[in-house]
Amino acid sequence: MSINWVYFSDTNTPPGEIKELLEKNSIELTSTNEFERLHSLLIEKNLSVLFLKAHTLFNVYDLCQEISARYPHVYIILIVPDNLENLRKAMLMGASDTLRFSFELEELSEAINHAKKFMKHRASQDTNFGNLVKEKSKIIAVTSPKGGVGRTVVTVNLAVALARMGKKVAIVDANLQFGEVAMYCNIKPKRTIYEWVKEGYGRPNYTIDQYMSISESDVSILAAPQRPEFFEGITEEHLKSAILEAKKVFDVVLIDMPIYLSEIHLRCLDLADEIMLLTINELSVLRLSQLYLETLDSINLKDKVKLVMNKYVKGQNLETNKIEDIFGLEIYHSLPDHASVANASINAGYPFILSNSRSNLGKSVVKLSEKLIESDDGKEVKKEKRWSLLGK
Repeated sequence: MSINWVYFSDTNTPPGEIKELLEKNSIELTSTNEFERLHSLLIEKNLSVLFLKAHTLFNVYDLCQEISARYPHVYIILIVPDNLENLRKAMLMGASDTLRFSFELEELSEAINHAKKFMKHRASQDTNFGNLVKEKSKIIAVTSPKGGVGRTVVTVNLAVALARMGKKVAIVDANLQFGEVAMYCNIKPKRTIYEWVKEGYGRPNYTIDQYMSISESDVSILAAPQRPEFFEGITEEHLKSAILEAKKVFDVVLIDMPIYLSEIHLRCLDLADEIMLLTINELSVLRLSQLYLETLDSINLKDKVKLVMNKYVKGQNLETNKIEDIFGLEIYHSLPDHASVANASINAGYPFILSNSRSNLGKSVVKLSEKLIESDDGKEVKKEKRWSLLGK
C-alpha cells in the first residue's frame, strides 16, 4: 500500500516536524504552496493524506471545503491557529482530523498513525458496490430512559441471534457521544458514522456499509464517533439518511438508542417500524419508563412500542399484570435475570449468544428474535390504563 503524503501551506511555512517525523518512518512528504501543484498531486492518487495549513492567503476552513468537494477521497488533516480551532466546523468542511499550530509531537504522531490505519482499511475495502436493495426490511429501535437496564447488551445479542437465523443485520449506534456497541463486540472501528458524514454523505459511490465494522458474528456495526465532541457535526438529517441507507441493504436494522431524547433521536423513533422499550421491575425504572411511554404517546408513536422486561425474576416486586395495567400494554417478552452470563459477555466483549447460547438468557433472546421476525396477523391487545406510578 502506497500512501501519497502531501503538505500544503499558503505561505512558505515549511512542514518542519511533520516532515522530520515522516522521514524517521521512511515516508516521503511532498510540500507545495501552489494550488495548481496541489491539484496535480491529489487528482490521480486515491490514497492521499493532505496536511493543510492556511491562514494568510486563504481561509483555512473555506479552502478545506473546496478541496474536500474536489477530492472527496483525500484524508485532510487540517492545521489551524490555536484560537480558531473548531472541531465541529472542521468536520463539516470535510476535514478528517485537526492539529493546532502549537501541536505536540505526540499529537502529530497520533494523527499520522490514525491516517495510516484509515488508508490501510480503505485499501482493503471491496470495491464492489453491487448490493441488492432489500424489498422488505425492518428497523427496530431499542430504547430505555434509564442507564444500566441492559439496552446495549440486549441489542448486540439480539443482532447476533437474528444473524444466526440467516438475516443480514446491522446495528446503528445512535449514542453519538458515548456509544459502546463496538466495544461490546470487541471491535476497534476504523470508520464510524463520523467518517461517513464527512466523506460519504450525499455521495452515491460511498455506500453506508463501507463505513461499518463487521463483527465475528457477521453483524455490521455503524459505530459512534471515536471522540465524543465529534457528535456535534452529526445532524438529524445525517442520522436519518444513514438509517434509510442501511435499510436498503439489510434485513434488520437495530438502533441502539441513548437514554435521552433529542430531535435527532425522536427522528430515529419515527423511522423505526418497531420500538422496543426495555425496562426492569424496579419502581424508579418503571416510573421513568412510564413517563417515556407517555412522551411517545403524545407524538403518536406508542402504537410501535413493544414492552420488554429485562432482568426479570418471577415473584419479585410488582406482578406483571400490574405492570401491564400501568403501561396500557401487554409485556411483549421477558428476559430472565442472569447477571453472571451478561457481565461475562460484557467484560469479554463477546456476545453470550455465541459463548453461552444454551443459558436461559441466551434461549430467551433467541425466542425474542424469532418473535420479532414472525409476520403479525393482528395488532397487540392493549389494556386500558387503570392507575399510575406517577401519581396522576
